[in-house]
Amino acid sequence: MPKRIDLRTEVWTTPTPEMWRVMEAAEPMWAPVGEDRNVQRLEEFGTQLTGKEACKFVATTSIANLLGLMASTDRGDSVILEADSHMVWLEGFNYAYICGLFPRLVSSTRGEMPLEDVENILVGKRARKTRPPTTLIAVENPHNDHGGVVVSEDYMRKLSELVHPHGCRIHMDGARAHNASVASGVSIKDYARHVDTIAVSLNKGLGAPFGALFCGTKSDVEKAHANLLRIGAWNIHRAGIFAAAGYYAATHMVDRLAEDHARARRLADGIRNLPGLDVNTPETNMVRVSTKPGGFGAEAFTERLRELGVLANQRTEDMFKLTICHAIADDDIDAAIAAVSKVVESLSSHKLQAVG
Repeated sequence: MPKRIDLRTEVWTTPTPEMWRVMEAAEPMWAPVGEDRNVQRLEEFGTQLTGKEACKFVATTSIANLLGLMASTDRGDSVILEADSHMVWLEGFNYAYICGLFPRLVSSTRGEMPLEDVENILVGKRARKTRPPTTLIAVENPHNDHGGVVVSEDYMRKLSELVHPHGCRIHMDGARAHNASVASGVSIKDYARHVDTIAVSLNKGLGAPFGALFCGTKSDVEKAHANLLRIGAWNIHRAGIFAAAGYYAATHMVDRLAEDHARARRLADGIRNLPGLDVNTPETNMVRVSTKPGGFGAEAFTERLRELGVLANQRTEDMFKLTICHAIADDDIDAAIAAVSKVVESLSSHKLQAVG
């Protein structure tokens, strides 16, 4: 059996030895009533990281995104979401099922919804009563399905200037916010100053085993406390163990993200000229591979890769992603390039035989 190289996502990794040590040394207390020192330290760090008034340590970024929706909207409101965003397709349609919100979807090529399209569907609070007001717009940065592309701070500023005068708030899904920051040189705090609430993951590229931060005003976090009770996610038992690992990850694992970005570029360069594939130029740690029209098809391609020990994340009929994290080394990149090349050769040969 070939070595298994998992390029589907970052969340399968185990904690580093240093994280295991801080987890073992943690003394968990009753976090929901404010007694756990590790949770307190992490939440204080979150306010410094984002420049927001308050921070809440939660189980997942999806929960943090849901808290952002619940903090800024009332049932029946409309929200504007990028059409291919994680919040639309991979969080159980919670904006409709839990929050009772009407989604307005805007397509983009790299996560930056055209401002004129946003303006055309934005419904201010003083609009006629037959139309639900737009009370929140969400931005995913970097954008997952567009290949980890970074939404610029300039765009975030322009979006803020457009929607805030209409009483519309902004939430940033920062599941990989640290990747965006490292790639762009813009601090998370500088991104966050253009938004009202922000979710920051600790367990993607940073490698922590668990957790995310939800940051906003004190009022937003007070609402989050109540809403966590309502959705059954208020009490993380032994939260201090995970908070200790999260704090270590957020203070020791950020700079090395540049290594993931470099390996993603090397992987992309190694397969870019193979026939039948369209490969992005990675901005962060994701390689987005599209099979050209009339080509192989992503399902068949990823299945062949699996047989060779390389796991890829099929996203559509003609697109899959390869994601790099701290557990992927240079020799894994070499093996992945060789596997993709072998699959292209195999499928191309099979196609030619079928035509013959």
